[in-house]
Amino acid sequence: MYSPFHYQISEYDCVPTAITNAISFLFHRKEIPPMVIWHIYLYCLDTVGQDSRFGLGGTSKYAVRLVGNWLNAYRRKSFSVATQFLEKERVTMVPGAQIESCLSGAGVVLCNMLLTPRDEHYLMVTAMDDEWIYCFDSYRRQSIRGMNGMVRLIDGGDGRSPNLKIRRDWVEQDQLKRFCLGPMQMRESLLIWRTS
Repeated sequence: MYSPFHYQISEYDCVPTAITNAISFLFHRKEIPPMVIWHIYLYCLDTVGQDSRFGLGGTSKYAVRLVGNWLNAYRRKSFSVATQFLEKERVTMVPGAQIESCLSGAGVVLCNMLLTPRDEHYLMVTAMDDEWIYCFDSYRRQSIRGMNGMVRLIDGGDGRSPNLKIRRDWVEQDQLKRFCLGPMQMRESLLIWRTS
């Protein structure tokens, strides 16, 4: 049995939630070792905010890379993945790029998007077509305003389907706009494929 996707339980845990959802997307519940979940949460929420409080800045790209490296190295009979961390100009939705190849190869992509010029957020991308990318957004939303149809909520009724779609040409912008990959120097993404 596959598990339904989870929503964030705080304002800061989009990365560990996106990674655990990616693992749930790729594996049956009984195939996922507890050690995998433990390491995801061990490494994430590593930023330090005001007054030396952990996690108030979410998860750093270094932690995302570390989780990806650990997952890549951890092997069990029923659990094995390959990961790749992409940065800067390698994070693109153009046809034939690594993200599209990952999705067409039954993988899943965790993409860092902008919500405001200063706030970033990880989404799990599960598919794309010529016009749209299809995501599961772990931040529960009732509506999305001011996007002129570039971003739309969709009914993820079964708990394992995308709940958000973003126009491909919109997401690719290198500007500080909502639901965009943003400037090249800010871009990051983690690709995950099942190998067992």
